[in-house]
Amino acid sequence: MLRLSVLIAFIGCSENRFFSVREKPTEDVDTAVDSEPSGEPSGEPSGEASAEPSTEPSGEPSQEPASEPSGEPANEPDDNTGMGESPDNPYLAIYGDVVLNEIMINPQSDEAMSEWVEIKNLTGWWIDLYELRLEDNGVDAYAVDETSMGSMIIEPNGYVVICAHEDYWNNGGVNCNATFEYGTFGNKFALANTSDEVIIRSSDYIFLDRFDYTEGFSDEGSSMGVGAYYATPEANDDPDRWCEQFSGLPFGGYGTPGDLNSICF
Repeated sequence: MLRLSVLIAFIGCSENRFFSVREKPTEDVDTAVDSEPSGEPSGEPSGEASAEPSTEPSGEPSQEPASEPSGEPANEPDDNTGMGESPDNPYLAIYGDVVLNEIMINPQSDEAMSEWVEIKNLTGWWIDLYELRLEDNGVDAYAVDETSMGSMIIEPNGYVVICAHEDYWNNGGVNCNATFEYGTFGNKFALANTSDEVIIRSSDYIFLDRFDYTEGFSDEGSSMGVGAYYATPEANDDPDRWCEQFSGLPFGGYGTPGDLNSICF
């Protein structure tokens, strides 16, 4: 019963940190309790029916293995769910785990096709950003759509890129992990060329990062990336710590989507 109490206490705390939205534990913690009765009947009848000398050997050994394993395996996998040790058990991000790392505000090609936002994982664990929310401080808000199942699971110290359009041949040559619906009138998302805000929240509305920029922050055709030493949710607030990216994109323009940012001098 002590082991069960510890397990219940563990499951009850910090759920956002440890459980992925894709695979939250469905096994009820009463599993271990339910297994107790199954052990009792199997031991007692077998002891009563047999002769006196055979009661102890037949009851004790058969009861322990039947009872203990049936309860333990049912709960042990849940203990490891969402711990971030592999892409199969990523956890939900909390503040400080990820950062807005690069944004394409004013692309050379059609903005409705070619805007994008890059997010970096600052941890050594796998993180699931499934249904991440992109917002501004006004009417824009959108829960992003994965390009494929699991494409928003970020590897340790890795990146995900969220694009206005998935098509590599029409979005400037960017490989995207998710997309948003381009628009500026609510329930969509877009990056204004003058001034705007970029806010990211987890699927359960936990605030993760925000960056505000003003007119003149970005030139046409070049994405803006934060310097490596300032890639945290606090340090990236200063626009002076961002700079134009100078790696060429396949179909014109400059940026480093899904890769290390160019050095900011």
